Amino acid sequence: NRFIAKAKVDVPINGEEISTDLKIDYLGGMFDRNYFTNDELNYGNFQIGISPTYEMKQDDLTLNLGVTAVYSNDRESGDSNFYIYPNITATYRLVNDVLIAYGGIEGGLIQNSYYDFASENPFVSPTLFIVPTDQQYNAYVGLKGKLSSNMSYNVSGSYIADRNKALFRNNEITLSGENYSYGNSFGIVYDNLDTFGVAGEINVDVNRNFKLGIKAEYFSYSSDNEVEAWNLPDVKGSLFLDYQIDEHWFAGANLFYIGERKDQFFLNDGVTITSPFTVVLDSFFDANAHVGYHINDQISVFAKANNIANNAYQRWQNYPVQSIQFLAGATYKFDF
Repeated sequence: NRFIAKAKVDVPINGEEISTDLKIDYLGGMFDRNYFTNDELNYGNFQIGISPTYEMKQDDLTLNLGVTAVYSNDRESGDSNFYIYPNITATYRLVNDVLIAYGGIEGGLIQNSYYDFASENPFVSPTLFIVPTDQQYNAYVGLKGKLSSNMSYNVSGSYIADRNKALFRNNEITLSGENYSYGNSFGIVYDNLDTFGVAGEINVDVNRNFKLGIKAEYFSYSSDNEVEAWNLPDVKGSLFLDYQIDEHWFAGANLFYIGERKDQFFLNDGVTITSPFTVVLDSFFDANAHVGYHINDQISVFAKANNIANNAYQRWQNYPVQSIQFLAGATYKFDF
């Protein structure tokens, strides 16, 4: 069960307005068993947060000064904690829209949930112990702006300090008899993780008929207890384009690259017990494209090709994706 309520109010103080965000976040759930025993597994967390922010503008400088305070209660253990996070951002126009410097330091208590985990990795086992992630701070700086009237850019660097960061790791093989106990499911391990990242992107928008975007990211991780930052890539890249060729024809493509990730494998079937060892999942490149034709305002036909490189790569250990795929169809828009 998940319940979220949000509100925003502007509080006037001495002629100035303090923008204040309020949030209530309740999570509760249970699993019939944990991964190794038949003991029922219950979890739950209740959070109340408040984030007042004061915006100051002076010439080309915009500065937001704020703080986030969160009260958290673990429903199962009864433990309560109070967290304070920075909430400071700034932008400064160095050269009009051509060169804008920005930066900030923010943080927050991230409410993890089984729904979010299963949305990211559909192969998680129904045996997860779920707790929130304490993101102590996310500090970042960057430059953005326009190289021309139809081309923009953004380069940035960041350093993130997470406590109880949730990492997907392949479950060990056991003889429990459960359908997810054969190395075909993933569990969650929590660790304190520091992440350094740099990113750059360019976006092109020509007469709103042709759009192109290119983005590249690099990450470096440092963990306290785990040997690796499981299943987190060191490099990510993407390219997308949309082209409205004329009144009827349209086309597009998206390409993405994911660098190497590391996972773990170990066997414990009661007879053979292996020491856990690290498995390297190869980097992969995926390309997809589509083309279509608008017959009229309501009817269109299209064709798509996915995984054009025909590479049955593993996004998750032991799960190769489907190779090249083709899809054709038609759409009809109802006018009520």
